[in-house]
Amino acid sequence: MGDLNNIWTDPEGKLPEDKLLAYLEGKLAPGEQHKVEQWLNGEGMEADAVEGLKELPAEDSKEAVDRINYRLRQTIDAKRRRRTRAITGNKWALLAVVVILLLCIVGYIVISLTKK
Repeated sequence: MGDLNNIWTDPEGKLPEDKLLAYLEGKLAPGEQHKVEQWLNGEGMEADAVEGLKELPAEDSKEAVDRINYRLRQTIDAKRRRRTRAITGNKWALLAVVVILLLCIVGYIVISLTKK
């Protein structure tokens, strides 16, 4: 769990970001380029993303990847913040639940006493 913000470097054989960018710019050796193409043939969504990045000029592809990573981090951080304040941030909802439960208990007691 070392670097959670870098989604490209995964020990399970994923493609490093620098190798992907070198491939898009055409700076890889033929053997390395062939390895990258073989990896892309076995992948679905990643290959589609690379096809989309190929449409951009080489200098814009790095900027696009950085922008996507930035938006991804923002979304993850927002969801993490939203999850931590579920009940604690909404004291009125907690109070309403407690009041409704108390009314149910009092109603049950009143009904059970009137039947006797």
